[in-house]
Amino acid sequence: MTLPTTLPKLIAFDLDATLWIPEMYELYGPPFKLDKKDPNYLVDGSGERISLMGASRQILKELATDEKWRETTVAYVSRTEHPKWAASCLNLFSITEGISMNDIGLEKEIYPGSKTRHFRRVQERTGIEYSEMLFFDNESWNITDVAPMGVVSVHTPRGMTGEVWKQGLEAFGAAVEARERGEMPKLAIRSSKKGGFDW
Repeated sequence: MTLPTTLPKLIAFDLDATLWIPEMYELYGPPFKLDKKDPNYLVDGSGERISLMGASRQILKELATDEKWRETTVAYVSRTEHPKWAASCLNLFSITEGISMNDIGLEKEIYPGSKTRHFRRVQERTGIEYSEMLFFDNESWNITDVAPMGVVSVHTPRGMTGEVWKQGLEAFGAAVEARERGEMPKLAIRSSKKGGFDW
């Protein structure tokens, strides 16, 4: 995959049904722990499995370990009503040896409310312009809300797949080039694929 010349300074991910499945509200609740049968998974207090979706682990590992991403901040933005549960899962999910999901996400906005509020707070703390951000979310209305802020926002109806990751990076590069030409960039990127999740 050819990366855009200018990389995003911040990449934000939704959590539920974007990076992991099931969603927090579908779970029994704590305690959360590693699955004894396979530590790539977590289980909740009832024994239900929580898994990372599609290419989520590979993408986060690349962001954490590949030198080309060292200037890029990773953010988690989630409207879950169970932020403490999400925090437990972020700490438990290992992406590569010695690095958890929590370690990778330097910015976190995880609480009920609008995604626009999440992004405003991230922007205020980091000073990164919205035009330098890339966002992935499985809910179409969040794409509709965030894209007008100037963020390239990518719909992920089947979670984070390698295909949607590539699509997002290409869209970000195209937006940079459009702005350089003085044109209005395409910011809301919708997937034509619907149906079940990719695991």
